[in-house]
Amino acid sequence: MKKEYTSGDSWNSAAIAGLVLALVTIAVEFVSSLCGKVNGFAGGFLGFLAWAAKMVICATMFRYLMKKFHSSFSGVEYPSMQRYGLKLALFSSLVVAAYSLLNLLVINPGALDEITEVFRTNYASMMDSNAEAALDKMLPKMPAYMGIGTFIYCFLWGWLYSTIFAKSITPNDPFSETEDTIDNQ
Repeated sequence: MKKEYTSGDSWNSAAIAGLVLALVTIAVEFVSSLCGKVNGFAGGFLGFLAWAAKMVICATMFRYLMKKFHSSFSGVEYPSMQRYGLKLALFSSLVVAAYSLLNLLVINPGALDEITEVFRTNYASMMDSNAEAALDKMLPKMPAYMGIGTFIYCFLWGWLYSTIFAKSITPNDPFSETEDTIDNQ
């Protein structure tokens, strides 16, 4: 038996579903990072395959969570489904961005130094003293930039998914008139 849709239910459901989606995203990202340990062409190819798999898995999970919400409540139409998808994207993006910051600052604090060192060695011939000084000023703020960038990246994908999937889950049938509109014509 379906419950009647309310905005509060959508927020509660989106928070739980966002956490589930974020955990799946983080797990797939972790597996993807293991592919990055392989050097050469094989590592690049594995990295691309892992990225593609992550996108497919996240999109499939997003659609599944939206369909599950739609099947749990009655009276959910396209605008409500799209807003639910945005809420789901918001919560998921917040958790993934928080994990990204936690990973950079606590779990793997040397990763930022490694990235910086690779950047400096690859672009040392192109950097003058001003560029070096600008890089040194930017480095302390880099985790914040990466966290915000991760949030925006994840939220934009979620926005795209919510728009696409809400339409397919709740199709708009122009021929489904209610009895009231037929009688008034």
